[in-house]
Amino acid sequence: MKKYCATLLLLSLPLTTHAGLFSWNNKKQETASTHTPSPIIAQTSVTPKPNNQVQFDDHDHDGHSHEIERQVGTEADYQKWLNERAYNRQIATEYQRFLTYYLGANNVPPMRELLTTARSWQECGYDPYQVPPKELWGQMLPTIRLYNELRQRGILPANTQIRSVYRNPDLNRCAGGAVGSKHMTNGAMDIWVPDYEVGSWQLYNVQNKLCQFWIANGERHRFGLGIYATGAIHLDTQGYRKWGGQFSQLGSPCRYNPPKPEKLYIDGQGWSE
Repeated sequence: MKKYCATLLLLSLPLTTHAGLFSWNNKKQETASTHTPSPIIAQTSVTPKPNNQVQFDDHDHDGHSHEIERQVGTEADYQKWLNERAYNRQIATEYQRFLTYYLGANNVPPMRELLTTARSWQECGYDPYQVPPKELWGQMLPTIRLYNELRQRGILPANTQIRSVYRNPDLNRCAGGAVGSKHMTNGAMDIWVPDYEVGSWQLYNVQNKLCQFWIANGERHRFGLGIYATGAIHLDTQGYRKWGGQFSQLGSPCRYNPPKPEKLYIDGQGWSE
């Protein structure tokens, strides 16, 4: 009987006894919302990934889970790869000279980032860095220009890093990339902001600014924008489009859809777009 009365007493307590917990949550949400602009992207609920010292975490939007012991993307690890074979340094130097000639030395991202491949390189049996075939070198120029413009405008923060660029077809297939992935043509790069946790308002702001830029300037750049729940962001300059999970346009958190061209009947010429 005593237990029964005690239970009734607890149930009869007013909900305001828990107000401290709810008001803390509300305060936290209000603080975060002051940093976010009027959203044009649909924010989804995701589980934050743990912070770690490995520059590339153990999950990727290619669907693979794996652990990488090497600090891929760091200068020390990149130098180790260059020293493994004389050809590595030779071809990487040639590629850097090519990019410098067309872009200027100050506009070429670090080669230790620009030569990173899929983060499934180890389980797929490839090196963590790869120089694309020479006939594809020019495909990266407009994408680097876009990347630099996004940084200069403050859309991408200074600590943004490139973490996956060229993938040969076999590696792309093994990594679970899209059949027509622009990584295979050396026209795409995946980037991330290592200091921003998945689900944080900081990352949400970056994604929101990218969507705004894509709407206003994407067609001019032929900007392909992929935003993934893992925090990875895909950039390419090989077609004005957007997508999210499962490489689907409907899965993109950007709410705006570019209008389809209207077909007009021109007298004497027939239907035209």
